[in-house]
Amino acid sequence: MQANIAGTEHQTLLREINNVFLQWPELERRIFSQAHYYGQSPEAISRSLQLDVEEVSNILNRCERQLYASLRSFLKNSREEGSLPPEGITSLAACKQDLEFMRLLPR
Repeated sequence: MQANIAGTEHQTLLREINNVFLQWPELERRIFSQAHYYGQSPEAISRSLQLDVEEVSNILNRCERQLYASLRSFLKNSREEGSLPPEGITSLAACKQDLEFMRLLPR
């Protein structure tokens, strides 16, 4: 079941993603953006930033884990506070599906 995120809830979720993103060091933001916004492979990113491919992959994995953890916590807290309806976002997987169109999370 895919979640339907509309209006205010969608904007609130996007703000939270942006807040997490802005907390990362510049290098992590750059690598995450190149991978998920521009669709570059870890190999291409490593060439452009002159980093080891394994280092780029490790940074991407760490960023994704941090983002998922933050969103999981955010969604739980938002439901408890009543700022997101319980039926609005049914799971982190559904949230990921709704965000794929923005290329912020891997497919």
